[in-house]
Amino acid sequence: MNVAVAWGDRWYDPAVGLLWNPAGSFAPAVRDATVHLLPQSAWYAFGLLERGSPGDISRAVEVLNAVLAYQYDRPGAAWNGTFARVAEAAEPTEGAREWLDYDPNWRQFIASTFLLTLRHHSDVIDPVLISRLDRSIDLALRSEPADRITSSYSNIALLHAFALVEFGARGGDGDLQDAGERLARSVVDSFDRCGAFDEYNSPTYYGMDLVALALWRTCAASELLRREGARLEAALWMDIATFFHAGMRNLIGPFDRAYGMDMTRYLAMVGLWWIPAFGGGDAPVPELTADVIDHGHDLLVGPLVARLAGPIPRDAVEFLHHFDGVRAVDRPITPVSSRTATAWLEPDFAFGGEEGDPGRPATGQFAPATVHWVLPDATEASPRVGSIRFFCDDATSARAGDAQLRIVTSPGDRGAADAWFLLSTGGSKSLNPVMVGPGRWDLPGLTLQVQANGTLVTVDPFGEDLLVGFRAGPSGHRFTLRRVGDA
Repeated sequence: MNVAVAWGDRWYDPAVGLLWNPAGSFAPAVRDATVHLLPQSAWYAFGLLERGSPGDISRAVEVLNAVLAYQYDRPGAAWNGTFARVAEAAEPTEGAREWLDYDPNWRQFIASTFLLTLRHHSDVIDPVLISRLDRSIDLALRSEPADRITSSYSNIALLHAFALVEFGARGGDGDLQDAGERLARSVVDSFDRCGAFDEYNSPTYYGMDLVALALWRTCAASELLRREGARLEAALWMDIATFFHAGMRNLIGPFDRAYGMDMTRYLAMVGLWWIPAFGGGDAPVPELTADVIDHGHDLLVGPLVARLAGPIPRDAVEFLHHFDGVRAVDRPITPVSSRTATAWLEPDFAFGGEEGDPGRPATGQFAPATVHWVLPDATEASPRVGSIRFFCDDATSARAGDAQLRIVTSPGDRGAADAWFLLSTGGSKSLNPVMVGPGRWDLPGLTLQVQANGTLVTVDPFGEDLLVGFRAGPSGHRFTLRRVGDA
């Protein structure tokens, strides 16, 4: 996927041999071009080897050597075998905090990329670098704590199972291969309980799941991974298609893990998989030649997607291309806590809700109650979308169906927390606080009837968006949202 490699070319720093963080990545927490990236640089190196233009191989070698220099070799430390979060990060010390001072998942992201690189491009890499890559993979795999990766940690478990099997076969280590197949069976068994991954409906991590499953599918060392990778990959595409609204060019909620609400405004990794399958015209991605791409660091995985892309089930293709009419979705995720994803899709709007798992607040990446709708200035070529996302620090359960969205929160020991709705039109249509009243919201292209047991206390501009706040009584919040005009 040369557009991704070209994006990397723009952010390559020859003085360090790594990529700067591209414009829009990690914003607003990190300014553009202030830190150098590790997994994304490894993906870029693979892309250079795939492209093979003059100078690409020598640059790829420089990048790989630079990435290797940032791996921790600290036996006994929790961060042993992983890589610096960014090149500028201070080395962890006693008391270091996972995710803040080091990221353990860099082991899986980078080791799997090294293995793919060795499989396809060993012929152009010198033996010394091959030996260094092998040692790095060995350190990453053997330093992984035995109990950290469970089958519910879908994208990392899938990658780790592949890496164990592939590297075990590469070095003739049957124990590593067996460990990889045991983890793979655990992931498959977990998936087969409801036909779903625990990290459910995640526009970014579904993209990495597809990378990992394609690695399974092409893993010559294991008949189990080849067979189950192809089967789970096809099943995942069907699930993606179920929640994809082709008219809005978006996965609609609920989202277990999401970095945004509109895939045409931020780079969600799963959207890249449309490009090798159908071309870029209808892909649910932002403009990939723009100077700034929100979450654009994930564009660098494009070369892996292009290499690994396989067939998509025909039934899924129909949903991915056309919206065929009103549909309701009621989808069990896990039998534990009876987690269920629900959705109601119409031609110009959609509700999404996740219920069960009563301990989860609607914060961070978890978006259990969502609304998407088509804006008045939308065209087929430019499907402008508005969105609403619910936030609350209390446990939240939501259900979509029968043209409505119901939301319930459960107060904690300190009493009911305030609840918030973030209303967004992506700046294409101005939002004004006068549009939001206690029982009716008159938004551009959408009018909602909103029933609440709490009190509307604030409607404030939040950049180009609106933040609508409610205060609840002691029993928590109860909301029902229905589009005006639906029976």
